Amino acid sequence: MNTISVVIPTYNAGNNFCETMKSVAFQIGITSDDIWIIDSSSVDDTVKIAKRYGVHVKCISKSEFGHGKTRAMAVDMLNSKYIVFLTQDAVLSSRDSIIKLCKPLEENTNIGVTYGRQLPVASIGDIGNHARIFNYPPVSRLKSREDIPLLGLKTIFCSNSFAAYNRASLLSVGNFPDVKFGEDTLAAANLVSAGYSIFYNGEACVLHSHEFSLYEEFKRYVAIGKLHRKYSYIFDCFGSTTGEGFRFVQSEIKYLLAQHEYWLLPVAFAHNGAKFLGYRLGKLGVV
Repeated sequence: MNTISVVIPTYNAGNNFCETMKSVAFQIGITSDDIWIIDSSSVDDTVKIAKRYGVHVKCISKSEFGHGKTRAMAVDMLNSKYIVFLTQDAVLSSRDSIIKLCKPLEENTNIGVTYGRQLPVASIGDIGNHARIFNYPPVSRLKSREDIPLLGLKTIFCSNSFAAYNRASLLSVGNFPDVKFGEDTLAAANLVSAGYSIFYNGEACVLHSHEFSLYEEFKRYVAIGKLHRKYSYIFDCFGSTTGEGFRFVQSEIKYLLAQHEYWLLPVAFAHNGAKFLGYRLGKLGVV
């Protein structure tokens, strides 16, 4: 049984996937036999790029893919002690990123999942990069259900862009749910509810950031709202999103002012408005 398996779901990852694969292939303690690409029938060179590194490639049809379903399939398929999930656009920042990420799982068997720090990307603007700075600080933190009164929904914040799971713990709470979006948050909620802890690992890093258009931002938050509506019986146990939203906006304003990016303030307000509207409409079931 391998100790660590690395799983990357892919679909038309593009030429930048070369950087992701290079960063994974040269990880300390990880061999090509530990790496699995699950590709949803890409029509570009994604599979060809992956095969250059001698890793496992499993191809599925595009219709078979689901963020929860595909990752659950990987958990069922593999028998490793720890399973690391990475997204196709995330680039590991150092050769020991994966070992660092998994270390807390080895040291504390009550940790169900540890997720790493996502660093800003130079090509992404300040609005996109602020989200990474706000959500992924340099200081690590252990989170459990005792933190719910203080952290609220932030207790179960987690990202499968770079996360490692104790496979046995994840299976004990039913594996990933079959959802199109938010499988990481729901798995984290189930782990915390079952008494496991979540560890945010500020020392294990990837380069990963996004710059969304207003419409993309709106659609993303509609999906979040729908998720919170469908699984309200879970999310209601962790409190409201309102306080965290206000903290984000305040932090963003301070950040843009500190960067002297005054002209971006109206753009930031528009994006936050799109998020708020999308979330509310999704939560109400209007769209």
